[in-house]
Amino acid sequence: MGQRLSEHSAQTLVETADIGGTNATSGWVSMKNFSRAMAYVEIGTWDAADDLDECRLEQGITSAGTSAKDLTTDAAAGNYDTSNPVDADGDFVIIEVRSENLDIDLLFDHIRVYLAEGGNTGVDNVTSVLNRYGNAYPAKEKNGAAVTGSRVYVQPS
Repeated sequence: MGQRLSEHSAQTLVETADIGGTNATSGWVSMKNFSRAMAYVEIGTWDAADDLDECRLEQGITSAGTSAKDLTTDAAAGNYDTSNPVDADGDFVIIEVRSENLDIDLLFDHIRVYLAEGGNTGVDNVTSVLNRYGNAYPAKEKNGAAVTGSRVYVQPS
């Protein structure tokens, strides 16, 4: 049975969890109005006989994860290469995605972090932070409406 951890407005924190023999996920967060996301995953107290078997971002259609599927992969020669997994205290993984990496045409606009360790020979603590950033649709004319010769806004055409 997986562990469900806390959600915050612009970032979701997956607090330290012992995932030996199980998994942990962040809450689902919307990528609407964000251009990028970055997950930072760090191994804490970890049994040397175990590896971080799965480490990926998933995408879903709703905040409940409807129709969830992988956004990044974890496999031999995948985005997270399971042939060379992290497996010691202080090892880390950084996953970066752009909003255009999501399957927006099929309405996928939510993401979450998914972590798992299939074995359980001891304590396997992992911590993850998921940050969404970069306004996908920045506010137009933040400093007031354009006025000829007073406030000028330039954008490429």
